[in-house]
Amino acid sequence: MANIKTIYYPFTLKNLIMTNRYLFLMALWGCLLFTGKAFSQAKETNASLNGMERPAFTDLYPYAGDVVTGAIRQRLKKDGISNNLRKGQITSQGVQYAALSPGTIDLYFQIDEKGKRGKNGTAVNLFISKGQDHFISRKEDREVSRNAIRFLDDLEKDIAQYGLQAQIAEQQNRVDDRAKDYKKLLKGERKLESKRYNLQRDLSGETNPDKQDKYRKKLLKLERDLSSKKADIQETQRDLQRQKDQLEILQDHLRNTAGR
Repeated sequence: MANIKTIYYPFTLKNLIMTNRYLFLMALWGCLLFTGKAFSQAKETNASLNGMERPAFTDLYPYAGDVVTGAIRQRLKKDGISNNLRKGQITSQGVQYAALSPGTIDLYFQIDEKGKRGKNGTAVNLFISKGQDHFISRKEDREVSRNAIRFLDDLEKDIAQYGLQAQIAEQQNRVDDRAKDYKKLLKGERKLESKRYNLQRDLSGETNPDKQDKYRKKLLKLERDLSSKKADIQETQRDLQRQKDQLEILQDHLRNTAGR
């Protein structure tokens, strides 16, 4: 997997993998795309739909089920196809979808996550019918079958982009939260510096030795607090920059996938 790190995520892949469960699979997809080898390869199958064996078209994607589901629904919405989601099944009934068929059809996308939290990817069974109990197979309609296989293969790019968009949104939240922490620390530092200034002023005007000693002790403690605060600020600033760098990597990756 060293090549993936070199191509897309220099120096930060390990951190990114630790913060999001989709990223490794996205990097894998990016590497395959970069080398011209598609992971996805749809095929005609038979699968169970509502307890009945039906002709279907199946593909396996290296992503978790919620990413696959969201990407399919986003693609359908973009193409003007209304849909409903219920118990892992996306349904669009009585629709005109030229990408699949010139006539009115019913669509059923059955989402089957493999392994815990999509560790082994997610299978999608696409069922296409031209009415009740009239499900399409290659034998019955070669054109629609070719369209279905092409659609599922092309869907992998949509899924990759959707997953990256979700990751970017999460990473942006991390950047925003860390920026708030940084500002809060800077504000705390300014308060301590203001307090130090006041103590130094009071010490300079004090003639009582005992009171001078008390001021010096307070100043010594304040200097330690300031030193600790400055160390926290530096570490937070470094971490904020790391989070920004990771965000930029993801955004670059999204631009690269969108352009291919």
